[in-house]
Amino acid sequence: MLKSTIVLAAALVVLAAGVHAAGVTVDQSGQHFSERSLDLTKGDVLNFANKDDVSHNITVVDSDDDAVDLGLQKPGETFTYKFDKQGKFKIRCSIHPSMKLAVTVK
Repeated sequence: MLKSTIVLAAALVVLAAGVHAAGVTVDQSGQHFSERSLDLTKGDVLNFANKDDVSHNITVVDSDDDAVDLGLQKPGETFTYKFDKQGKFKIRCSIHPSMKLAVTVK
């Protein structure tokens, strides 16, 4: 009985570890995102690493056209955004209109 209880407890610890949100990083370089599209899961975190020599201004727009402006991001900075709801999102740089990233959250 004790052995099966220990095995069950270990299995629960492993399952609980999988509940944490995944972190994905998208680089910004040459005034482009390193990805054009991403599929994420609700609760995932997306990191925006500015590896460019210019500042960017990341905006996240949901399917209702509600926008979240992450603010001015200087070279070398990394900003983070957590996707708390499902849907399709457009990521863009307000300074460089050609910088676009499509995100689908399931």
